[in-house]
Amino acid sequence: MLVGGGRWNTTDAIDRRAIEAMTDEAPIAFVPAAGCPPDYGESFLAHYARLGAPAGYVVPIHDQASANDPANVRRLTHAGLVYFGGGDTRQLLDVMVGTQALDAVTAAYAAGAVIVGMSAGAAALAAWGVSSDPGVGLLRGWGWLPNAIVAPHYAPAQADALHAALREHPQLLGLGIPEDVALALGPNAEVFTWGQGQITVTLGSKFGPEG
Repeated sequence: MLVGGGRWNTTDAIDRRAIEAMTDEAPIAFVPAAGCPPDYGESFLAHYARLGAPAGYVVPIHDQASANDPANVRRLTHAGLVYFGGGDTRQLLDVMVGTQALDAVTAAYAAGAVIVGMSAGAAALAAWGVSSDPGVGLLRGWGWLPNAIVAPHYAPAQADALHAALREHPQLLGLGIPEDVALALGPNAEVFTWGQGQITVTLGSKFGPEG
């Protein structure tokens, strides 16, 4: 699930859907690797508990060393929902790429876990992400959506940045995801839009089966 951004009091409907998509009572894992404020993770867990989610924990990943810590890897492997909080997209990528933690998230997903990327997390899940941070521009993501460029916090004023990214990568499609909106992708090719608002889809000039 890719969430464009938002706050706890505006994303309740999306968060409930994420909880409903869980297949068992495995714990919630919150990952603050994008540089969330110190109390953000505990606030997140309290918010999810109010919505009926299972108990969970903050996985203290802040750098590559902690992303390769065996205890953190175990926490992610056994999670039923892994949530990447918002913040600095470049920091999130630098912390997670090439680590055992990211492998553990992949394993958790293969076992049925729900993976949620909020803001920076949404950008990281795609092939490329358009950062909302001034002067950062386009960042290479993890590639879980190999044919997509994702622009979180999307608004019409960001259309030029997304179009510029598609000129650079014309074989891809662009997904502009506004705040309080989520794109949910199921394991059997299901596609849902959750929240209040619409996702903007823009095709690159060479997007297609042979693109």
